[in-house]
Amino acid sequence: MSFICVDRVPGVALQDRLDRRAGHAEEAAGLSGHFWTAGGDLRVRFLDGPRDLRERVMAAAADWTAGTALSFTVVTSGGADIRVTFAGAGNWSALGTLSRETEMFPAGAPTMCLGEAPGAAPARIAQLARHEFGHAIGLIHEHSSPSAGIRWNRPHVLAALAGPPNFWTPQEVADNVFARYRSEQTQFTAFDPDSVMLYAFPPSWTLDAMTFPENIELSAQDRAFVRGIYR
Repeated sequence: MSFICVDRVPGVALQDRLDRRAGHAEEAAGLSGHFWTAGGDLRVRFLDGPRDLRERVMAAAADWTAGTALSFTVVTSGGADIRVTFAGAGNWSALGTLSRETEMFPAGAPTMCLGEAPGAAPARIAQLARHEFGHAIGLIHEHSSPSAGIRWNRPHVLAALAGPPNFWTPQEVADNVFARYRSEQTQFTAFDPDSVMLYAFPPSWTLDAMTFPENIELSAQDRAFVRGIYR
């Protein structure tokens, strides 16, 4: 199986931080209070990686900006809103403007890791880029939405993610798979099984053999939601 990414910052209890922030709540499948300003131009800086890989990533990431007042500009020096590395295990990203919090992401440190991208097939690179840049503009995992209603086969999931490639502890599985944002914190849309922010979990991971497709492209609901936020 492939890596499951982290939309909560590695090593940081993001839920605890949100609990302490009055008025900060997720909306639909995004993190309200941490969306970027509509009309903004987000600076993206690659900290490593070959040119062709960077170009593939940005071509896929641009799908999020179609029909919106948001744009990405690649910079090669100075400050950046999104700092990408291909070095390291797994895939993860800061959620929206949390990337600006220096206590979580010191100046110059990566705010996104695409560790699985080097050597991956072009379609997989594009999928990773769309998913992680979705987090970077403030979107959460679809399976973490209060509307998801997934009945997990917890012992099976814990055993699967304890092994390669994730090697997660039970707490990490709880934080990144089982946990859902509380409904009182959220304004959310119906569960979207076609979202690029949803993983293709195997049927054996759920008690009712619920099937999740391998979503590579942005869904219609993904596009509509982002257009509504960044208009």
